[in-house]
Amino acid sequence: MSSSLPPIRSLVLLLLLVLLNSCSPQATPEQGQSSSPSAPGQAYSQAKAPESVAIIFEEPDPPAHPELAAAGGEQAPPAAGQEHPQSRAKAAIIIDDMGYHRRVGEELLALELNLTFSFLPHAPFTPEQEQRAYELGRDILVHLPMEAKDRKWNPGKGALLLKDSDQLLKEKTGQLLTLVPHATGANNHMGSRFTEDRAAMRAVLQVLAGGELFFVDSFTTADSTGMSEARQLGIPTARRHVFLDNVQDPDKICLQLETLTELARKEGSAIGIGHPYPATLRALSRCNQDLLAAVDLVGVHQLVQ
Repeated sequence: MSSSLPPIRSLVLLLLLVLLNSCSPQATPEQGQSSSPSAPGQAYSQAKAPESVAIIFEEPDPPAHPELAAAGGEQAPPAAGQEHPQSRAKAAIIIDDMGYHRRVGEELLALELNLTFSFLPHAPFTPEQEQRAYELGRDILVHLPMEAKDRKWNPGKGALLLKDSDQLLKEKTGQLLTLVPHATGANNHMGSRFTEDRAAMRAVLQVLAGGELFFVDSFTTADSTGMSEARQLGIPTARRHVFLDNVQDPDKICLQLETLTELARKEGSAIGIGHPYPATLRALSRCNQDLLAAVDLVGVHQLVQ
């Protein structure tokens, strides 16, 4: 009997193995796969995938294209090897005369618009508002007061006058620049008389060149020499194209904003100048979506050359 036990034990074990195999469930598809194709966009749900696979299937949608998102539309990013969409037209809006209007100035600074701010050096609120503009990352200009043709217009304290010697003009300009310490450029306040004089403009621009500041010609006279003199000195420069708020009415200012965007789309870029008027604040608050839908609003430093 004892000699037959091993074969019997082997037979019993074999029978047990056959029995176990017949009772086991049928194999399922591998995790992360499906026995039939899933509908487009559906995650695989027949088997629970491990965490590493689930992350792949549940990847969030890519962010909207930043430029088109600002315009209220979306576009998928270009596929690998393709060029990015052509850049849209650019516009810059300079708010002149900053520093004399506390409430409106602060509200303009608070707008979620990439405005450029030009500060009058001796204005009472220039130090605090200029610091705020710097903290917000906005372009900052020195609004250089210059002599106007009509003597009834007073450019203000520290004005640059044609009667000043070249040395005095340079000293005055240097002093004005120190009062707006975060400025990267300058433009003229008034100056319809001053900017027509090449020698006077050259003296001022030489100081800007020494401080590596660019110059935007406010173009208060068609005979201004500011931009041409700046180019001769190798200073990055540009000029104003549209005054936004000669008429202080929000509806009219919105129309001027349309003019600015149309010009930018035609020429590739354009510069507008506004002021800290309540009407300008209301217009920018009301029309900003149309503005951003038409152009990229940039700091003016991007448009000087």
